[in-house]
Amino acid sequence: MTPETRPTNGEIRDRAFHLWERRDRPHGHADEFWLQAERELHGEMTGRPVLPDGDFVRSGSGSDCCC
Repeated sequence: MTPETRPTNGEIRDRAFHLWERRDRPHGHADEFWLQAERELHGEMTGRPVLPDGDFVRSGSGSDCCC
């Protein structure tokens, strides 16, 4: 990731907090929310949205790769 496509820790923290709140504030899942927030923000910054399970949305051309 280049600096332009890397979310800041503050951005990740804020997104993770909102994800946690939306899921009724479960205990013991901080790492999951952090990683999901990081994936979502990276997807937004690169123009490749992320599905809820963490996979990138494919364009349908077959040229996209999520690896």
